[in-house]
Amino acid sequence: MKRKGLGGLSPEKKKLLKQLIMQKAAEDLKKQQQKEAEEKQRIIEGRVPKLDLTGLDQSDLTRKVRELYDVLCKLEEEKYDWETKLQKQNFEINDLNVKVNDIKGHFVKPMLKKVSKAEQQLAKFDKEKLRGKLGFREGLKSTGQPKYSIDEKEDTAKKPDWGQLKHKELEAEEKKEDDKMSENETRAAKSTDTKKETTEEAKKKQESEEEEEEEEDEEEEEEEEDEEEEEEEEEEEEED
Repeated sequence: MKRKGLGGLSPEKKKLLKQLIMQKAAEDLKKQQQKEAEEKQRIIEGRVPKLDLTGLDQSDLTRKVRELYDVLCKLEEEKYDWETKLQKQNFEINDLNVKVNDIKGHFVKPMLKKVSKAEQQLAKFDKEKLRGKLGFREGLKSTGQPKYSIDEKEDTAKKPDWGQLKHKELEAEEKKEDDKMSENETRAAKSTDTKKETTEEAKKKQESEEEEEEEEDEEEEEEEEDEEEEEEEEEEEEED
């Protein structure tokens, strides 16, 4: 695997290299500023001579001050003229940039014609205009046959009626569902009948069992009474 970046340097070395590059750029900028300042000073010294006030009296000094004031006023006027020219050029450059951008790809909105809503609504009821629009259609003669009559016949002969088949399938499914429902209902009815029969049979069995138990109890009671009577008779006989 090849390392990307500055020859596979470590983060510390990268940081140090960045600091050195920034220092070198700052030094170059300082040198360039010094050169520009020196050149500006040289141009000023060449255009403006050094002020020499030796051996001048009061009148000469006032005259010198007036001369310097006039020079300053001229320079201020030139400065103002250059500033206005620069502003005008900047404005023209921005205007040209906007025009170029519009020509390249930006959409320019067209001028739309204003139409009142009342005229649009009334134009719908203007029969002459509608006839003028539909005049071409009115001039045509009808053949009395549909445009695609042959194609429709061929299609009907070739293609099956899928709608009828689907309808039949749906009817068959509905019949099957109805049959299932009826079968379920009959089964439920049968189950209820069988349940009723079983419950009735169970009740009958219970009743018969209860009757048998009652009969057995009565027979036991009668036997007990008979035994008691026999015992009493025996006792009476023994007493006699």
